[in-house]
Order: sequence, then structure tokens, then C-alpha cells
Amino acid sequence: MMTGKVHSISNPAWIGLAFWIALGGLRLLEAWQTAHLIPVLLAAQSGLVAWLMVRRSKQSLEAPWHQKIVAWVSALFPLALHLREESPVSQVVTLLGLLLVLWALWALGRSFGIAPADRGLVKTGPYRFIRHPMYLGELISLASAVICNPTTWNILLVHLLLFAFLLRIRWEEQAVSNYETYAAQMHWRLVPFVW
Repeated sequence: MMTGKVHSISNPAWIGLAFWIALGGLRLLEAWQTAHLIPVLLAAQSGLVAWLMVRRSKQSLEAPWHQKIVAWVSALFPLALHLREESPVSQVVTLLGLLLVLWALWALGRSFGIAPADRGLVKTGPYRFIRHPMYLGELISLASAVICNPTTWNILLVHLLLFAFLLRIRWEEQAVSNYETYAAQMHWRLVPFVW
């Protein structure tokens, strides 16, 4: 993980920070009202994202505006899903996906960012096993929820999210310096033993 000074947060980033803090609060309220674990983990995810946005390392290269838009829109896609209920098995799978997301966020630490940028290459935590574990965790948790709520809208959103993840993977791998060396050592991008 890269060490160095924490950068000052820009004005647009304050909006993102406020959003993640507010979302974390709403998720905690939902957890309190429903007494379920999934909203607690979602609140932890929002809180960790907000904390990492403040603590992140300075990026060496600014992402183009279209990459920023795709990154932010895909980060918000899961909020648009229409979910009613999940089976106990689906809840367990969703929890496992969220735990993978939290582990990946924690491992990224100060290298975390929404838009593609070079804040240092991370090879610890789940990044020892797969190059994009956070996306895998998101897909696991969302696919599990959508299987129990298979509306046309939800299926379309998950497909759009997958397409956005594939774009982000490509852009992130191009943005991070010395990524080719890591990619040569870690063959699996998103799904172990598949791709």
C-alpha cells in the first residue's frame, strides 16, 4: 500500500463525502428498524467509503470526465434496485458478497477512489487472490438479491452494472503504473479460474 500525505479534499469531493455519510446514516436507521444484518454491513460500507475518501492518497493522474461519470453512476446503480424480500440462502450469499466488498475496501485503504486513478497498487488482502475483488463482491451480493427479485428493471440494472464494471476494470488497469507486473502474477481479474 502506498504511504504518503493525505490530499486535501476538493469541493466536488465534499458532495460525495456528504452523500456517503448520509447514506450510511439511512442504512443504520434501516438496520435499527428491521433488525437485519445486511443494512448494518451496507452502513459500514458507506461509512468506510466516506472515511477512505477523506484519507485517500493523492492521485498521480486525473481520470477523464467520462470515466468519472461511469464510475459514479455505477457506484449508485445498486440504490436503484427494487428489492422486496430475500430468502435465507440469498441473504447469506448477499452477506458473503458484502463481506468481500468490505475486505477489499479495507485492503485498498488510502488507495481507494471511485474514479480510476493511480493511488498506488494494492496486493494485500483479497487482492492476493483476484485483481478486482470489490467488484466481485458487489456482483455476488447484487446477483443474489436480484435472483429473489427478478424484475426486468433489476435484471437490466445488474447487466448495466456488469458492463460498467468491465469498463472500470479496463480503465483502472490502464491507470495504475506497473500494473502489468501484477497482472502477470495474478491471472484472475474478476472470477477465479474463469477470467
